[in-house]
Amino acid sequence: MTEGTGHVIDPDGEARRALFDVVAQHGPGALSDATIMDNLCRNRLAALPGESILIVSAARADVPALLRSKIPELGNYGAIQSVAVTLAQASDLDNAASLWVVREFARTLGMIAPGATQATPRIAPGGPAAEAAGAGAGPGAGAGAGVPPPGPGAPPPGTPGAPAGGTGGTEGPPARASSGSRLLTRNTIGVAAAIALVAGYLGVAAAAHLSPFPAQTVAASSSQSPGTGQSTGQGTGQSTGPGTSPSTSPASSPDASPDASPTSDYAILLSKIPASVQGHNNCQLIGTQYGATAVIQCSKLTGGAGVIQYYLYPSTARLTSGVSALFSKAGFHRKQECTTGGEFTDFLANCQSDFHFQTPSMSGTIAEYTNTSHQPLIITTDNQQNVMAVLVGTNPGDVLAYWKQLNWIVR
Repeated sequence: MTEGTGHVIDPDGEARRALFDVVAQHGPGALSDATIMDNLCRNRLAALPGESILIVSAARADVPALLRSKIPELGNYGAIQSVAVTLAQASDLDNAASLWVVREFARTLGMIAPGATQATPRIAPGGPAAEAAGAGAGPGAGAGAGVPPPGPGAPPPGTPGAPAGGTGGTEGPPARASSGSRLLTRNTIGVAAAIALVAGYLGVAAAAHLSPFPAQTVAASSSQSPGTGQSTGQGTGQSTGPGTSPSTSPASSPDASPDASPTSDYAILLSKIPASVQGHNNCQLIGTQYGATAVIQCSKLTGGAGVIQYYLYPSTARLTSGVSALFSKAGFHRKQECTTGGEFTDFLANCQSDFHFQTPSMSGTIAEYTNTSHQPLIITTDNQQNVMAVLVGTNPGDVLAYWKQLNWIVR
């Protein structure tokens, strides 16, 4: 998204990834805690002072609570527009900048779709095109976002299950006359915002009448698309899978246009996850990887699988392609069938088989795999619902027994 002066906000998606990360670590309540947001911005977003002030402003105003109060009356998208106007007026922010931060908070809470995830070159002012940092190139690859497969720990960037990197934008040498002949460029904004950050972000900024992006008189877009898909089951657990290094960076990238539909793929995928798995705040949207339109990770589970990652696909062909992509990224090589005498009796590492059940009617593929942390994983599909799931546990036999019960998917 661009601010009213033409400046690109969060061009590489780093702020978006940071918001997903902090919610994964502290829970959704972190978005209403100005202290947590202030620490996040100081540690992760020092290079984005303008975006940092927007994020801290939104936390101080408790944007999540404002959204929840407006959604019943206006719907998700109408609420975003209304809260953005309120925040802009209360904090002396540019309307477009205010809309960006409110939308990102809503996105992180799962109220709207995650958005695009493929990184594109960013044109730096006065310089050649450069690849956006942290571009995700493959399943689970992420720009600064380790998108992990399920389990107690999380894989390093680029391993199966890790969220993809963010999209970049283009940025030319913007300039706009503000209050006379003075030109306000992104560098000028950065310097002013950095001073505000060092002095205590909003305290000094308010006293000096500073803001990350100058206040505008242009009204926010009046077109509203009421939404219905609300976030449920936000989780805080970390993921683990074929990789071993911890990572909690669900990455999605900024978009230049409004989201297409109020009903997100997140909500569709969530409806396929049993209530027993969702539990109380067990599940967290972590982006899109391996060609999936949404990926949800559910952790803190008991039984055979401690963590499950779910991937939603628009077609069986895309599902098959996603499975192949994950296998490739994980370095999985099939050595045998997963059955003995046609039955699934033991966990057999590096096996892969197709399966067909009569009751309930279900078919798909299953692969049993042990990652470098010696965690047993089952990578499986439900071809009828175009869902891939990665189940991670600690005991191989328990993981297989849990898979056979089919309690990991809604039937």
